[in-house]
Amino acid sequence: MPPYRSPSAAVTQLLSGAIVITAAGCAGDSLGPPGTGDPPPPPVGDAIAGAVAFVENCGTCHAAQDGFDLAFFAFPDTTIVRRAVAHVDTGTALDIVAHIRTIEARSAERTTRVFQPLEVVLGSDLEFALDVFGADRWPADLTGDGLLAIDPRAVKVAVEFPIWSVEETNIDWMPAKPIGDALLDFDGGSARFALDRYYTTRSLDDLARTVVALRIADRSFENLDAPCIEDPNADDPLALFRAEECFEARRWTSTLVAQHMLRTGLEMPISPVLHDVWWDVGNAARRAAQRRDDFDNAVENWASWMYLGWSFAPQQHASVYLGIALNELGLPRHSTFVALRSQVARGRRSLAPYRDVRNAAIFSPATWTRDAVRFGFGHLIARLEEGDAPRDEALAEAEQSVEDAYEIAARKLFQIDVDELQELRDRVLDLLR
Repeated sequence: MPPYRSPSAAVTQLLSGAIVITAAGCAGDSLGPPGTGDPPPPPVGDAIAGAVAFVENCGTCHAAQDGFDLAFFAFPDTTIVRRAVAHVDTGTALDIVAHIRTIEARSAERTTRVFQPLEVVLGSDLEFALDVFGADRWPADLTGDGLLAIDPRAVKVAVEFPIWSVEETNIDWMPAKPIGDALLDFDGGSARFALDRYYTTRSLDDLARTVVALRIADRSFENLDAPCIEDPNADDPLALFRAEECFEARRWTSTLVAQHMLRTGLEMPISPVLHDVWWDVGNAARRAAQRRDDFDNAVENWASWMYLGWSFAPQQHASVYLGIALNELGLPRHSTFVALRSQVARGRRSLAPYRDVRNAAIFSPATWTRDAVRFGFGHLIARLEEGDAPRDEALAEAEQSVEDAYEIAARKLFQIDVDELQELRDRVLDLLR
């Protein structure tokens, strides 16, 4: 596979020994088979030659360029060789194995679901409700502050996050293709320059610059080969959207962000700009599902990647997109939680909290609807009483969202509950006006 960039900077750094690759608190862990504690046999190949070969032949897909992921997830030597010989001869493959052996990184299980909350996948929507709320209902006494204090990163869910690399499926992190020159070279090579600099510094700032440049390049109308263009003004807004190419490009960028976090021991949110790229992967799968493209596991990828991005930045995105995917997977309680947890995280003067309560009305199971919508209306009243109203140009849509939430909920409820929600709806509308 031909390299997509000059490897000189990365190779020079590798050969100089400037990179010490560790995961916080994990340096010195055995690089042998997970769980054995036994040291690996001596490497056969030349580690220095392997470092050069990895950058030139493997780094195009392994976004971090140095093989950190292969060490972190303790890929067996046999697997590394088997995959490497598709691009290099056997001797060079053994050199690459020797290079990977020099990388100090925690030996995580290859089946680890990266950033899965509490490393647990629940079995059902009901189990989620019982675990987070202790009962199959939206808590009637839950306050806005109480919900805001519930960290999505610490809530077990029935959404399976991707495993790092699974050859039989596309529900994993590893892209099937390298990042394209059309993205790296756009805008005078902004992304390529930022990426080369990141390989030298491994700094968070340079990572962010790289991600921003790649996100601009993958959707810009000025980039004639951008795979992720959406044009809301066209008869077919997705005519230029190439879902599979977009999915692969965004997965590549996502692995770059994930490896930085794993390398540095970061587990909590660091920047919405960086976490948004995970949401973007899910959006590519959403578009494929929407168009009914021949795209494997479209809904599963849509829900998995969007939930991953959302859990790191609940304030950031429209809850309807993730909610639809969760509902398609039979997870309406998750959808309701996403809508209302997003609502309490929104910034001031935003229209989004009004859309969120409408989404809660749409997605909530009938037994949850009264308390969920009552919570949402109560939160809007608290915002408005504190002087936090949407901007003037958004007032009409805010009012319509409140009306929609009430009408959708009313169809699920007994009249006594409808009367209570009507009073809250009227209070919200009075404050808006």
